[in-house]
Amino acid sequence: MKQPMTNLQRGVLSMANKGPNTNRSQFFVLYERQPHLNNLHTVFGRLLDGWEVLDKMERLQVLGRQATKKRDQNKPIEPPVIHKVTIHANPLADDMIIYPTADGPPEKRG
Repeated sequence: MKQPMTNLQRGVLSMANKGPNTNRSQFFVLYERQPHLNNLHTVFGRLLDGWEVLDKMERLQVLGRQATKKRDQNKPIEPPVIHKVTIHANPLADDMIIYPTADGPPEKRG
């Protein structure tokens, strides 16, 4: 039996919802590989540049035990604000790179 491909690694941008029937959504950027999230959230991007910003975000102080709800323990005390992003339609397709399969690494065609 083949194992599913793990796309959820450092720098992946993924979508989460605020809960059933809320019509609200949020996104998250992963600091490290999170295989337990596979097939749970839609991946719609990945970090190509600006890794030093992700490093700084990862070091932000979080609420921890002072949070009133357990789910808020990992929230930053001073949440970061994103002022600017650059969106690439599909840089992998532009370079003719094919996404990896469960059997191997990505291939470059051309």
